Amino acid sequence: MYSELQLLGSKWRPQFVEKARIHHTSGMPANSIRAKISEAKVEIHKLSKCVLEGRKPPAGAYAFFNHNAHVLSALEDCGRIYERLVAGRTLLTKLSYEEERLRPDDWPAGTPYPEALQQTMKQSGDANEHMKLDLESLYVFGGVLLDQWAMQAIAVGNLPCKKQYPFRELVDYLDQNSDPTLNELWTAVKDDMLWLYYQLRFYRNRFIIHADRPWQRGTTRSVYGDDFNLFTPTPPGWLDDTALDAEIRGLAHLAPAYVPRRDQEHAGRLLEILFENIAQYLKSDREKISKLFGKKGGSTPNFHTLAQRLFGFVSTGTRLLVEAASANLASVDLGAPHQTSEEMRQARNIR
Repeated sequence: MYSELQLLGSKWRPQFVEKARIHHTSGMPANSIRAKISEAKVEIHKLSKCVLEGRKPPAGAYAFFNHNAHVLSALEDCGRIYERLVAGRTLLTKLSYEEERLRPDDWPAGTPYPEALQQTMKQSGDANEHMKLDLESLYVFGGVLLDQWAMQAIAVGNLPCKKQYPFRELVDYLDQNSDPTLNELWTAVKDDMLWLYYQLRFYRNRFIIHADRPWQRGTTRSVYGDDFNLFTPTPPGWLDDTALDAEIRGLAHLAPAYVPRRDQEHAGRLLEILFENIAQYLKSDREKISKLFGKKGGSTPNFHTLAQRLFGFVSTGTRLLVEAASANLASVDLGAPHQTSEEMRQARNIR
């Protein structure tokens, strides 16, 4: 997606490439995330095959199998976005080393940097904006993936959901009701579903798609690492910051025991920690935390963390859906078409 030759030119030194490569790839979870994507694809195909062979419905445009195809397509789209993020983060690290190489020592204040350094800094800024766009895209298309997956789960459980906002409705239903078909699934992946409900869906709606008030939309990252986050705080003076911070500190008792006192006393950091751990709280506390985060804003998880939770959930969740569907084939809601292929053929013959 990004041409390193075009961006870095002939001045790039091989030793800097190697230095960046060693530093950047150390501990990077991309391969384990790619494995989760592959596992999820296998389970999505298994789900369709399980229901098709178990029910053997007449040929037709059944909603269940079309949504299965939509899940697969959305998963592949999110996988492509993740690969762009990995490539973009690698490029940002290389450009950071290039800036270090080109930056003169003791450069006079107020004097423009050399042209080569200015160009590299511009390229780094452009690469950062590409990553920001890609991470926002992962939130948007990750939401699409969750909604399409939820349509499969609602059908397997034959749940009374309106399917207007499928993932939200599914989480709300399972959080409030004991469902014999999906109880095992909910027990196993409840934390992931709640985490994605707030960290992905809520953040996407509040800060990316429906940004209906001023926000400072930026990013954070280490200079040479492999992390990258969206950072969307409320602008100073928009709200009563003193009152808002006091309200946030009122939830300090919910902070995990390992959180140091300095982070508990820093309202912004405390709120990010609570939001990161939101799946472990009761619904009433989750709603308080998300409401405050929706007012103050803050930093997202690292894009690797978001991808790991999203793809890991789809992989494990779909495997459990296969088991649930296999044990309850007769009750799976196929979403029958208006006419099956045979009915359409007969109608044409009659005419």
